[in-house]
Amino acid sequence: MKPYQSSEIKNIIFDLGGVLLNINPLLSLLEFEKLSGLDKEVLRQRLVKENVFEKFETGSFSPAQFRLELNRIMETNLNDTAIDTAWNTLLLDFPFERVQLLQQLQKNYKVYLLSNTNIIHFRNYTKEFFGKYDIQMIHLFDKLFLSYEIGLHKPDTRIYQHVLDKLGIEPSETVFIDDSLPNIEAAVNLGINGIHITNAHDVRHYFENGVLR
Repeated sequence: MKPYQSSEIKNIIFDLGGVLLNINPLLSLLEFEKLSGLDKEVLRQRLVKENVFEKFETGSFSPAQFRLELNRIMETNLNDTAIDTAWNTLLLDFPFERVQLLQQLQKNYKVYLLSNTNIIHFRNYTKEFFGKYDIQMIHLFDKLFLSYEIGLHKPDTRIYQHVLDKLGIEPSETVFIDDSLPNIEAAVNLGINGIHITNAHDVRHYFENGVLR
């Protein structure tokens, strides 16, 4: 990834899960293993083969269709609450320090969210966020771009182009931050600057006093 001058950056686009919101997808898989009695690896292979999560995250499945597909694949007859509870188990915490970071950044940049997500998760983490901080999560961003609303999914380059076109912003003046290298590489191919978050550093490592280092 090419270096960039932080003074030239006007826009910061954040991924959510793994960058701002802590997640652990294995936790939901383990819950589905308990509920179905199927080995988690067998279950994972079935879900991946049928692209269940991607279809839900791109809006191809409604919540009702998603639950129906899960029950079919797991050979279960679980009610909506049981499925939603297990599905939401992977969502962990949104640390206050990252809330403060976003609030500081809004003073200096346009701040956006681009997330591969789904309506069940979105409703859950936004409700939990408000209950914890008494502010709406959406107010931390100038605009949200959610895969299930757009109908596209990272790392499809069309989703990044959609964001650029909708906002009318220049790729060279924009930084995209994600914990998935393929997602970063796809953005960089369009001229967007990229920061790949790894386990070595928290997202706050890349900022100081509300500006990019």
